[in-house]
Amino acid sequence: MSRTREPVIEISHLHTRFGEAVVHDDVNLTVQRGEIYAVAGGSGSGKSTLLREIIQLQQPVSGTIKVFGCEVRGMSDNDALVMRRRMGVMFERGALFSALTVAENVGMPLREHTDLSDEMIAEIAAVKISLVGLPASAGAKYPAELSGGMRKRAALARAIALDPELLFMDEPTAGLDPLSASNLDELVRQLK
Repeated sequence: MSRTREPVIEISHLHTRFGEAVVHDDVNLTVQRGEIYAVAGGSGSGKSTLLREIIQLQQPVSGTIKVFGCEVRGMSDNDALVMRRRMGVMFERGALFSALTVAENVGMPLREHTDLSDEMIAEIAAVKISLVGLPASAGAKYPAELSGGMRKRAALARAIALDPELLFMDEPTAGLDPLSASNLDELVRQLK
């Protein structure tokens, strides 16, 4: 018996431009719950722009973007905040706060979006750090003290801090050696 899967992202007739430069022209995309989906393209082809539009950091010119069945264009700030709590984002260069340790970076979404105690946040951060394959000692380090692969894993730990239903990863393996990239790919498959 086959089960129909629920779409978590539905994009229809999306158009995006910056001045005269057309970035997206009639983009249509559906991502079902449980799928691991990759968007590939050359530099400047609109991959990161699409991500920013889905997570409501940028508005397209026209078209619809539904996440969890809700249209995100024109969503109120409060509704957008509730929606974003259901998503984790690992930005292209990690976007870790350089003045915070890895554990503090991973705990940041928990501090912003929950009323958990400092002790509970520290425990959850330690679990997420371990889950992405970093040693416990990495939690006390600053991003500048980490290798590229470790920074990617730290950024992933922060992206999954709130146990998101949707995880977005912008260029997750860019700049990594083939072994580190393969390990990160395997880690994402395991997190599914």
